[in-house]
Amino acid sequence: MPTFLVQKKNVSGDTAVLSGTEAGHMLRSLRLSVGDSFHAFDEEGTRYRMRILEATSRSLRAEVLETYPPEPPPPVSVTLLVGLPKADKMDFILEKATELGVSRVVPFRSSRTIPRVDAADAKKRLLRWERVALAAAKQCGSGRVPEVSGIAPFSEALLLASKHEAAILFYEGERSFSLKGVLAGMPRVKEIALVVGPEGGFSPDEVREAVAAGCRCAGLGNRILRVETAALAVLSMVMYHFGGEST
Repeated sequence: MPTFLVQKKNVSGDTAVLSGTEAGHMLRSLRLSVGDSFHAFDEEGTRYRMRILEATSRSLRAEVLETYPPEPPPPVSVTLLVGLPKADKMDFILEKATELGVSRVVPFRSSRTIPRVDAADAKKRLLRWERVALAAAKQCGSGRVPEVSGIAPFSEALLLASKHEAAILFYEGERSFSLKGVLAGMPRVKEIALVVGPEGGFSPDEVREAVAAGCRCAGLGNRILRVETAALAVLSMVMYHFGGEST
């Protein structure tokens, strides 16, 4: 059953109104009509099962059949900071990270970041990334849409990472400590930042800067992973590690 976003202010008692892009997608693209049921969630994560009562070309009114509380938060809140990759790889990272339960995604520029983005392009990308995250949340029925930040300089990304209970930077030159080893020695935390470099990796100076900011360094084995592979692998491993215990 398809899932859509409804504004909480448009839910009143046992009815709701959907309009704009969501209604257009439902009525024109998916060809839903009066009597059809669908799932929805609002900006606070409350979930609903609804049935269309009436529809026009631009909006619809639906009956609220059931209401469910927001999905419980993940066992650990993960901020994923990613060196801006080429092409549309960021779309892929955002989509899959949303499915995996990430809380926030922050793309950043560093010395070896390949794409060079001006202010206008950066704004367009952020709008697209927000749409990608929303679509992924709807697709997986989560009701939790991660926060997506604009492209940040590396120094700002590190400052943000340092405000978490724990922060891990992944560096291909790190041979002493694996992610498994770092996590094994870490106390249980409620929030963690994961910093994954761009296609060109981190420079030694950037690694030293990250350590000075409070990041632990971890390696991911002998293979050099693509940025999208590394980002999703570390997110999955951290979620699995902290998901084994109750909050």
